Amino acid sequence: MNRNYGKNSKASTVLIAGLLLVIAADRASGQAAPVEGSSNIECLERLELPDYPPLARMVRITSIQTVKILLSAQATMQSIESSAQTKTAATEKDFRDSTEKALKNSLFSKTCGGKTVTLVFQYEFRENSDKSLFAFTPPNHFWIRAELPYVDHQPLRKR
Repeated sequence: MNRNYGKNSKASTVLIAGLLLVIAADRASGQAAPVEGSSNIECLERLELPDYPPLARMVRITSIQTVKILLSAQATMQSIESSAQTKTAATEKDFRDSTEKALKNSLFSKTCGGKTVTLVFQYEFRENSDKSLFAFTPPNHFWIRAELPYVDHQPLRKR
């Protein structure tokens, strides 16, 4: 079992709660609805954050992924477009699959049917424990961090 599982779960809960507070404060402020071309972040009711793909983590690949979610008339996911800025195309599918899996478990506001929600996920490594595993910057930028993988540089012993 992953020793960071409990920490990741707790951090996810805190991040989601914080995000909902930001959205609720924006809605309650009486500000005008976002203009066309905005991220439509207010359409999120619950966002499940993607996991850092294991292969990408193992080979230390970072990525910035922009995701556009087209909502159906019933505000369910109709389609997802994803583009990634990564050093290797070999892991792009891993980032996309992780994101799509998480988004399928997310909830969107019923009043947002037909809209497109744009999210940015930035996958990076946490080089010290001062940074949390997850972070959010309004309006739609999420950081997903992983611990640097441990590499044992000891030579193999001859038998």
